[in-house]
Amino acid sequence: MSKPLDLNDLRYFAAIIDAGSLSRASRALGVTKSLLSQHLSRLEETLGVSLIQRTTRRMDVTALGLEFHARCLSVLAEVERAQSVVEEARSVPRGTLKISCPVLFAQAVLMPVVNSFLRAYPEVDVVLDADYREVDLLGEGYDLALKIQRQLDDSRFIVRSFRLDQHWLVASPDIARWLGPIRQPADLNGCASAFLRNEGETLAGTVWQVLDSSQGVHSIAHHPRLSSSDPLVLLPAVLDGIGVALLPGSLCQREVEAGRLERLLPQFHGGTMYLHAVFPSRRGLSKAARCFLDHLGQHLPPQLRETIEHGGI
Repeated sequence: MSKPLDLNDLRYFAAIIDAGSLSRASRALGVTKSLLSQHLSRLEETLGVSLIQRTTRRMDVTALGLEFHARCLSVLAEVERAQSVVEEARSVPRGTLKISCPVLFAQAVLMPVVNSFLRAYPEVDVVLDADYREVDLLGEGYDLALKIQRQLDDSRFIVRSFRLDQHWLVASPDIARWLGPIRQPADLNGCASAFLRNEGETLAGTVWQVLDSSQGVHSIAHHPRLSSSDPLVLLPAVLDGIGVALLPGSLCQREVEAGRLERLLPQFHGGTMYLHAVFPSRRGLSKAARCFLDHLGQHLPPQLRETIEHGGI
């Protein structure tokens, strides 16, 4: 069985080759030439080969020495990466974490997660901007932007996604009775609605797309009496009989169970929404941001399940 190599021997050998001589390596490292010579001799003895031909005037690296040097650099780089992983794991996250998040999600879901994160990491401060505008992640200095959408088309950034609930068609009992029997999506065409729209979305030709159990797509044309990007604004309007709405199931469930709302066409839904945590790049992500993403995945309510990580620049 061959004798194991000493990592210091590899480091000193690589330094000698990189410097071009024992003297220059000695000055660069701040160690004596005799110490370098001892490590080089021990390495050659361990390997049983000559890596450097030395005379009083010059130093010639053998062909095998050149190949061994290239492999040494790879080994030393991997050792440095392994050390950085441990140092990163041992380091304490600190600093300010700037996050953008939709208002409703911040109020209904995120704040308990943020509070437990702050308790777990006392050296991290959080700036949470809760609104519905589209932020400039890089230009405005955000570490993370949390977005709720079915899918993200922007592939410039890293995205870690979490499954949210489905959207339901709901109406007040009075509106449900007035509409009469609703057996298929086409029966709702032309209905008055409280419309949950995306930021910047127009109201021209407003159509809901709903899915059946086979993921078949059905269209419902509706007339928004009230529109907003905030579902909390729409919920009281639906309860007051303004019209039909397609809203997050978790927001409506209690009202449906209490009989204050009725779910229309329960065999259909408005698709699954996702919480997307968007950040510029893994390499530039701070320790605090990485810890927050892990904390988010561990402490979101059980119905929110992590699904995928993708994208990148």
